Formats: sequence, C-alpha cells, structure tokens
Amino acid sequence: MSEYLKIIVERLIFSAFFMVICFQVSWCQADSIQIVWLKIERIHITGNKKTRAATILRELEFGVGDSVRQADLYPALERNRLRVLNLSIFARAEMLVADSDSTGGISLAIHVTEGWYILPVPLLSLADRNFNVWWKEFNHSFKRVNYGIDWTQLNLTGRADALKAKAQFGYTNRYELQYRSPSLNRARTMGFETSISYSRAHEVSYNTVGNKLLFVKIPETWLIEQLYISGTFTSRPKYFTTQSLTLEYRDNRINDTIARSFNADYYLNGALRQRHTSAIYGIIIDHRDVRPYPMRGWRAVGEVRWNGLLPSDDLHVGRFYGQFDQYFPITKKLSFETIVRGRFSFPRRKLPWSNNQGLGYGGSFVRGFEYYVVDGLDFGVLRTACRIQLFSSQFNLGNKIPFKAYRIIPIKIFLSLNADLGWANDPYYSANNPLANRALFGYGPGIDVVAWFDKTIRAEWSWNDLGESGFFLRINTGF
Repeated sequence: MSEYLKIIVERLIFSAFFMVICFQVSWCQADSIQIVWLKIERIHITGNKKTRAATILRELEFGVGDSVRQADLYPALERNRLRVLNLSIFARAEMLVADSDSTGGISLAIHVTEGWYILPVPLLSLADRNFNVWWKEFNHSFKRVNYGIDWTQLNLTGRADALKAKAQFGYTNRYELQYRSPSLNRARTMGFETSISYSRAHEVSYNTVGNKLLFVKIPETWLIEQLYISGTFTSRPKYFTTQSLTLEYRDNRINDTIARSFNADYYLNGALRQRHTSAIYGIIIDHRDVRPYPMRGWRAVGEVRWNGLLPSDDLHVGRFYGQFDQYFPITKKLSFETIVRGRFSFPRRKLPWSNNQGLGYGGSFVRGFEYYVVDGLDFGVLRTACRIQLFSSQFNLGNKIPFKAYRIIPIKIFLSLNADLGWANDPYYSANNPLANRALFGYGPGIDVVAWFDKTIRAEWSWNDLGESGFFLRINTGF
C-alpha cells in the first residue's frame, strides 16, 4: 500500500513539474509574439448630406486618438458598421481603412447612404390584432380597414431624431403627433420623446369568451374615446445601455351601452370613464449585432410601471415586465434564438377587463394561437427558433426605383424552425376562457425574408397543442 502511495506522489510531482515547464515555454512564446497596435489618426465620413458627423461618431466604440490591435481591426470595423446601421436612418454603410503610415497610424473612411427621410405614406392598416384574425374570422372585410396618411420625417435635424404625424379614418379614427430626439445634450447621452394621440371608434371589443374577443358596433355612435399624452426622458451614457423614465396620462371613455348592456366590468362597477397618470422606468441592455433581425448577441429588457400616481385616479396597479433574448451563432449561416418574457401584476386584485390583457396582444403570443387571446394578471412566454440562411444576394433595380438610396436591395432568406411555450394567470375572468391557467405549446416551420437591413416578412405554418394548424403572416416595414 505504501509503495502504491509512493508511486502516486511521484507522478503528481512529475505532472506539476511538467505543467510549470509548459507554462514557462508558452509564456516565452506569447511574449515573443509582438502585438501590433494601430492608432486612429483620422476618421473621414462621406455621404452624410443631412446627418451630422457627431451623430455617427457617437455610435462608434473608438475615436480619433484611440488604438486598436491589428488582429482585431477588421472585426471591429464590421461591428461598428452594424452600429451605424442600427441608427435606422441609413440604407447602407461601409467602413474601411483609407490610409496607413509606417508609424502605425491609420485613417478610417466611413461612407453612408442616407435613406429617404420624408415618408408621407398612405395609411392602410388592419383594425384587428393580426392579419390572420382579419382574414379568417372577419372574412377580410374592408370595413375593418383603417386608411389615411402616416407622415414621418426621419432624421429631422440630422441628429437621428424623428417627427411623426398620423391622421387615420375608417374603422378607427386616430390623430397622433410624436417627436423623438436621442440627443438633448452635447455629449448625446440624453434624449427625449413626447407624443399625444386621440382616437374614437364605432366598434369596440367588450369581453372575452372562449378566448376570443367579442365585439359590438353601433354605426352612428362613438362607443369609445381615448386620449393619451406622454413624455419620456432617456439616458444612454454608454452605447449598449439605455434607461428611460416616462410619465403618461390617459383619459378613456365608453358609451353607457357597453357598461349597462354588455360588460359592467369593462372599467369595473359600471364605470363609464377611466382616468389615470402613470410612471414607467425602463432599462434596455442591447448587445445584438443587427437589431431588426439579429444572429448573435443578447438583449435584456426590464420595466417597472405604476398606474395611478394620484389618489383620484381611477386605476391603481403596478407591473413588473422582463425580457431576455439570446442569439447563438452556430455557424455563419446557422443561428439559434431564445426569447423569454414575462409580466407580474400587483396588488393581487381584480382589474377592469380592459386592463387585463395577457397573451395575444402585441408581440406577446405563442405561435399557433394567433386566433386566440389569453387574458390575465401575469404571463410568461418562451420562444425559440433555429434559423438557417438559405439565400443572400443584392439586386440592383437601377432607374426602376426613383429613390437612389433604395435601388440596391440586399435580400436574405432564412428557414426558421420554431417552438414556443406560454402561460397566462387569470384568477378572475377565466370561467369562460379555457386557455387561461394552463400551458400553451406551439411549433412549426417558417420562411423569413429580410430586405434593406430592417424590413422583414415572416411566413409561418404553425401547430398548437389543440391539434389546430394554420398559415400566419407577419410584416414589419421598419418605419
């Protein structure tokens, strides 16, 4: 036994000695490799006819006078090219080394192609939650279509700010004015956004039965009117992190027919009006490579909201919202996506039906359940996708496109294999809604088309755990 222990000790001593020798050799080898640093002497920007140079320079992770390791230079140029594109005001961006000298100094050239900033777009939108609900459940009726003008002035002062105005008619009348500036101070770390909107409609959803929204319409009567005013201050001392503080005021009214004949819990206790002020704190940490359709990186989102700052407000409820997105690049053309999001409400009491929205609204849904809504105080969603790039190319349409910035169309096509899991907690309105308080599972393939960096079309065929399936279409124009 003692002989056996002696052999073990000898081998441990030999292994330790061998590791020390290897470490010294590798240290000497690493020390012998010369690390070359390149100093950025100049950054020259072209193509920015309206955009201020400081707006572009603010997005870069380096500046004049900084040094970059030679081995890291070209990956750094690509990262920063994508940062410039993430401003969403350029159709294209290029970044390269324009000149170098024998002392290790380099000059960088950035060329941008500005997009079309004045966008008086004729408005044609659906009143329903998504395309499939409008097409199937309402027989693609044009009576449920909104029309008007949606006027947007991007990059208004050359600081990546935006002014938007909307006049909408048809199913819902809406008038809206919004201004956003990401650079209030000289350092461009503070921003501001303000908006005001007024809407009214002859038709309104008044209840949820069978996890489907029920509607009532009276052509000659405005059944709902809504006024919304908000102001937001943002802080972005570093590129990846943005914090915001928002103050809101809402004044909502419904016709007495809704509370008297259809749903007394619309605003609770037969109330016809709901006024309240709110404060929202939000934080976003965004390390994604391409924000409209990322393939690598991650994003974390947090929000704390309190509705009802004044004792006289008609609604008092707080909410925590969190989201985490992770994108794993497996190969150059293969990436795996996971998105986790959830919400928790407090105090734990019955809310007005109109404030009890859960899954099926906005971006919080489980694929395969697009025809349903699942209301509740709380919800959680896990969305996953494996995305394979099938096609990538550029098309030059020349003079067929009147706007020079959009004559070259970069297009990428991906095959997406999706699987989602979701749940919503509804302790007060679940009696007639069987999808509440249970797990929801959906899956299926899809084709994603990405054009001009920030415009996407997602065509998906999804199944759910009810045994149902269908084709679902989602379009994001990037405006």
